[in-house]
Amino acid sequence: MHFYRDYLVHYYEAGPDRTLTLPSLIRYFEDIAILHSSSKGLDLGWYERESCGWMLLKWDISIIRMPEFGETVHVGTKVNAMRSFMADRDFELRDASGTLLSAGRSNWLLADTVRRRPLRVQEFQYAAFGISMETASLYRSLDDLQFSVDGVEPYSVRAMDSDIDTNGHVNNVSYLEWALDSLPPGFARRSSPEALRIHYRKELGPGSPAEVRSLVLPAVPAGAEGGIATSRHSIRADGADCCLVEIDWKPVL
Repeated sequence: MHFYRDYLVHYYEAGPDRTLTLPSLIRYFEDIAILHSSSKGLDLGWYERESCGWMLLKWDISIIRMPEFGETVHVGTKVNAMRSFMADRDFELRDASGTLLSAGRSNWLLADTVRRRPLRVQEFQYAAFGISMETASLYRSLDDLQFSVDGVEPYSVRAMDSDIDTNGHVNNVSYLEWALDSLPPGFARRSSPEALRIHYRKELGPGSPAEVRSLVLPAVPAGAEGGIATSRHSIRADGADCCLVEIDWKPVL
């Protein structure tokens, strides 16, 4: 990875089992991406002045182990490639000994934050991250999530001011929190996340109502220690999916 920072796992970032929560992991990755860009002279102030920002499209994250409260972890990121309006960025989380705990891939769209339209990545942005414009062929597009959870009782939410980020829309972590809140009572305490996939399709603004529909698929046998269950979540507004979330869970033994 090209850019690293150390993070202390705080109490408020951990769940009942005293390990880092999924939303906190995503916040680490989001934070390190912003710090990386800032280190190249492209900080939040620059994006505000230029009326542009990177909009997250997809996550694909694998989790080996979640760090515990009080651990210091190394979070790293790099831009793998950029193409036209897009960027694909990698992340990793390691413990103090350097052991890999989590690895993530992501796709982003550069957009005009006033007109809400894509913006072409400029040559100086390629150069800032040490990427040649000729490497666009290396861009890796993550697979779309495609599933339906129709027929499931919806969980109603509304975008609050606290959900809105510097791009003027609901922050990507809020969708994940809504999905997790819709799980059956006690499910998250009995399970540990092993993989996370998110596909953002449509942005939500302040005050927007939405419905969350969730379904937990039966566990697939995975040896004597138990099976892997998958939860699928659809955040929908105005009859269309705004975000799809898919999480693989292993049992807590």
